[in-house]
Amino acid sequence: MTFKSKPFIKWVGGKTQLIESIEKTLPEYFANLHNITYIEPFVGGGAVLFWILQQYPNITKAIINDINPDLTTAYKTIKDTPSDLVQFLQIIQDEYLPLNEEKRKEYYLNK
Repeated sequence: MTFKSKPFIKWVGGKTQLIESIEKTLPEYFANLHNITYIEPFVGGGAVLFWILQQYPNITKAIINDINPDLTTAYKTIKDTPSDLVQFLQIIQDEYLPLNEEKRKEYYLNK
């Protein structure tokens, strides 16, 4: 089974639609370079990050940033404590799914 990573969040200003154009700007020999560090100052949902890391295994390090501290915290949480995140999301799912539409809206607005 092949797993394809993609953005975990829909982000305003996402770059998914720009990937083809971005790829055209890379040098033809990019895949032959070694020990590449990828730097993304405005990662947002990470469309380009996830695409480029899958496309180019010669990228050995990625440095990402964003001006939104909630977003950078989300990435740090995914990186540093994924098991805790999964447990927390399981609790939310277990609380949310049994609710009717009206209660789901209330739950969402109160979280």
